[in-house]
Amino acid sequence: MKRLVTMLDAPASTPSADLADRYRGAMLGLAAGNSLGLPVEGFLRPYIVRLHPGGVRDVAPEERTRSWDDDLAQAVVLAEAIVERDGFEIGDLAARLLAWRRENGRGIGHHTWRVLDTIERGTPAEDAARLVWLETGQNAAGNGAVMRCAPAALRWRSEPGRLIAETHQSALVTHHDARCGWSAVAVNATIAASLDGRTIDIEDLAASLDEAGAPLTVVDAVRAVAGCRLDALELDHDNTMGYTLKAMQTALWALEQPDDFETVVTAIVNAGGDTDTNAAVAGAALGAKHGAAAIPARWLENIRGTDVIAALADRLYEKSAG
Repeated sequence: MKRLVTMLDAPASTPSADLADRYRGAMLGLAAGNSLGLPVEGFLRPYIVRLHPGGVRDVAPEERTRSWDDDLAQAVVLAEAIVERDGFEIGDLAARLLAWRRENGRGIGHHTWRVLDTIERGTPAEDAARLVWLETGQNAAGNGAVMRCAPAALRWRSEPGRLIAETHQSALVTHHDARCGWSAVAVNATIAASLDGRTIDIEDLAASLDEAGAPLTVVDAVRAVAGCRLDALELDHDNTMGYTLKAMQTALWALEQPDDFETVVTAIVNAGGDTDTNAAVAGAALGAKHGAAAIPARWLENIRGTDVIAALADRLYEKSAG
């Protein structure tokens, strides 16, 4: 763990005004990517090309009046838990997720639904995800934890040990598989570095995760991103669509690109697969790198409650600076 903590403990180089904008960028970037990808979620790339010959380019206007999708909604739930308690514990986060499911639940994944059902029937929140994981053959590693993890990076970007621990905790409420927790750690490490104006070398990240005890599947998936083309990630592959490592790789790939926010996020959506989650995770990372000003205003205009999202980002910034 020491190497990973040391890597995250490097000096920051971002002026405070820019840092506040990057905090907003991370949360609003998550919202923008999630919303852009929704209409083609689960589609293969050739089908998207047939439906949208010019590519998906804009957030659907209907999003102005619709409830938030699960990627954004769960990230907001996590952010609220953090700012209200300056941390969180599994029982509290589970209760908040159950309340969200009752009030909205839009887009919730089958695995998360099953874990929350288990909790609602009386299983302690600390045990539910593990029991469901065992019941499903110890092979459930969906992207439901990595899609919501960004607020932990925003709160604890200056406290590497706490960032790693809290990111793991935020995953465990629904996803017990170690690949889920460690892929979230990888993404949050890059988000924290991006907020501080730094870029983490892919090989250094892989080696640090390996030393910290991450599964080799996570380490190898990180290494595979270095210098790769988007096509090589096979985001619309039937057998790995919705896999936590695919969402992680998408965020790492996005940060390696020299293009602007819009170009990279639209490329990810038009590559197909679990488009809303892949773009949400990448959007959070790119927003942390480029700031809220880089997100197309026309996208944000079609997303409900951006003022609430921005205010949460501001509170996370205040907590991190406090």
